[in-house]
Amino acid sequence: MNRNYRAQGRSTAHILQLFNKKENKYEADEVKSSDSQESSQSTSSQKNLTENDKSNDLIVYNVLIGKKSNKKHKTWDEDGILEVSGNKAVLKDPDGKFLGKLSVTTENAIEGSILSMGGKEIQIIDKVISQLNNPKQFEKKDEILEPPLKKLKTNNKFIPLNKTGKGLGGILQNYEPLIMPRPNEELNWTDENIQIRDVSLDACLAIVLRPHQRFGLVFLYKCIMGMNDANYFGSILADEMGLGKTLQCVALTWTLLKQGPYGKPILKRVLIVAPSSLCGNWNNEFIRWLGIHRISPFVIEGKKKPKDFLKSPRASVMIISYEMFVRNFQEVNEIGFDLLICDEGHRLKNSELKSLKLLNQLTCRRRILLTGTPVQNDLQELYTLVDFVNPDILDTSNFFRKHYENPIVASQKPDASDEVITLGQERAEELHEKTKTFILRRTNDLINKYLPTKHELVIFCRLTSEQKDVYTAVTDLLIEKEILKTNVMPLAIITALKKICNHPNLFLIEKSNLIDELKSSDFFIKKKSYESFDYSVKMNVVRALLRELKNTSENLVLASYFTKTLDLLEKLCNLEGLSFCRLDGSTATSGRTKIVDKFNSKGNMTRVFLLSAKAGGVGLNLIGASRLILFDSDWNPASDAQTMARIWRDGQKKSVYIYRLLTTGTIEEKIYQRQISKTSLSEAVVDANHFASLKLSTSELKDLFTLTTDTYSLTHDLMDCSCDKDVENEDKENDIDLDDSRVCQLDIQTNPEQPITINQLLRWKHYNHPVSKELLKELFLDRVSEFITFIFQNSSTEK
Repeated sequence: MNRNYRAQGRSTAHILQLFNKKENKYEADEVKSSDSQESSQSTSSQKNLTENDKSNDLIVYNVLIGKKSNKKHKTWDEDGILEVSGNKAVLKDPDGKFLGKLSVTTENAIEGSILSMGGKEIQIIDKVISQLNNPKQFEKKDEILEPPLKKLKTNNKFIPLNKTGKGLGGILQNYEPLIMPRPNEELNWTDENIQIRDVSLDACLAIVLRPHQRFGLVFLYKCIMGMNDANYFGSILADEMGLGKTLQCVALTWTLLKQGPYGKPILKRVLIVAPSSLCGNWNNEFIRWLGIHRISPFVIEGKKKPKDFLKSPRASVMIISYEMFVRNFQEVNEIGFDLLICDEGHRLKNSELKSLKLLNQLTCRRRILLTGTPVQNDLQELYTLVDFVNPDILDTSNFFRKHYENPIVASQKPDASDEVITLGQERAEELHEKTKTFILRRTNDLINKYLPTKHELVIFCRLTSEQKDVYTAVTDLLIEKEILKTNVMPLAIITALKKICNHPNLFLIEKSNLIDELKSSDFFIKKKSYESFDYSVKMNVVRALLRELKNTSENLVLASYFTKTLDLLEKLCNLEGLSFCRLDGSTATSGRTKIVDKFNSKGNMTRVFLLSAKAGGVGLNLIGASRLILFDSDWNPASDAQTMARIWRDGQKKSVYIYRLLTTGTIEEKIYQRQISKTSLSEAVVDANHFASLKLSTSELKDLFTLTTDTYSLTHDLMDCSCDKDVENEDKENDIDLDDSRVCQLDIQTNPEQPITINQLLRWKHYNHPVSKELLKELFLDRVSEFITFIFQNSSTEK
């Protein structure tokens, strides 16, 4: 493990790196060991079963049981088992309890048939897989049977193809079982006479979990069962986006709602709190992997209230948004839950947040927090999240600050002494060792082999003359009126400049005291109309891509942090005759899932998805599109990363192109530079709330707001890249892969074995003006080549 912390800006970033390294080896070893043990058990079991089957013609089916009905679409109340021997059949519940007898024939005792028994109807789902064909197993009341499997629907690429027969049956016969680790018998707090039993994952889930998801499931199980520490039952699953955090939680929830190592289910009720845009997605994921006949999550929306949850006998999982949770806290708290799952948990990083305070009042000790970005700004955020899932495990906030945060941050300063650096290293390692038993962090390199190629591009565009005039007029007036020396919040000025970069008219329609003061100048009094799309370089780029899109079967996601910008993009889609849908803060929660599902469905005629990066930038799966444009950027790189990850996810079949548009030499480049800065996250990554209190000198503010026009890319200039650009561009005409070496330094030490990120631009492709025609054609941007000044490209290839 590389322990050189001397490089600047590693305080919080290094903590994450500790979780990213060397965990995969442990994961692979444990999964391999577990699978080996299970395989041995399975082989032995199958041998016994085969011998038993020879002497017994009993056939066992999974079935669904419900009341007799003439409805076309029947509803089923419970699972069951049908044991068929000759023309006689016995119906039992999953625990082996006798329910009745009926006569059958070889014609109607087949999968899909519906049989009658008294006032009940029975639908045969499928034949029980070989591991369960021993009839003696069904006499044990403690045995948990595999639920029906025929209705499993999945598009996951990784499910093995059936080589032994047709249909799902062949897959089920070859799946690898997954048995949870047994608790230490010394920790058994139940009746000493109760024998510890195996808890196994249902086959319908075991066949779809990838190796890293199996490991994650076991990790979560051990955490909330108190196997790692008998005093703590919480966990943080901090996998990067796209690794299947939701699926791992679905598998854990279902397993413990049905089973437990002491003969009884561990969970009775589960509460899932998520952003409003993801509540429908959670519901869909439960139904997708388990089927409506197994589980019926209760989503709090519309007329559905928490008090109605207990009135739904089949509901064991409540899904609620953070906002609805705060409004209905009393009702939720009175219900009582055994497991709490908080999705996009990084939103709880502020200890003063009302939702966090209320969540902490729940008596539920078992807590799982899901986040792809556990540390965004500083180590205090990490403490807040850890203290939520496992209260007091890191002692008090003051102790954490003195013992961990201060030494680690101090060791990152350029003038730090050897003693300070050594102490910081020791405390960082100590913090990692203390938290690694309940924090699991994996990176996207685990799933690259399952996904198609991704091309990530940072495209620098030269301002139009109209944008340049407005931008320069604003910055000149700021200096002339000495506004930068006043107490005016820089955030308002930054927002104004960002809007000019999107389209000058967005600034001109803005209303505020500062804007009104600027508009009183002669320049703005004499201004002409700037309503045309031609006045915005980024609008020109998008329009060129939309026109090329018409000649393909591909779809596009257009994302922006400004609703007014989305309004303009909507008008542009109408002008180009392209159908679109839109999801922003005004979209009803109940309708968001329908919009996403329709866009992702086969035969979808909607070509463009307009997305608010604030309202829908997290969690959504938009695999119906293969191209995405991030129209503008945020101070927080995590927000941008979340938004750009919407289309490169499980289920994506096409090569993906992700464009980040930046106007050359403007405030947008300055924001991007701070995202990739060598300084620490706590000092360099500043979101809107933090920037308002940031203290900068007048000269620093001037530099931040100055428009640089004599460059193709100010960001590339600052990298001090010494590569021969002219020769390199000629080479790149026919070569746009990633296997490119260059002498280009950003003062950042990189590990070639680690996945490439935005702070490693020296390993990205560099395309200077004029950009390769072949590349621009591939990007659908050859129509606007005169506007493109520079491109950074990073491609991940199929493995």
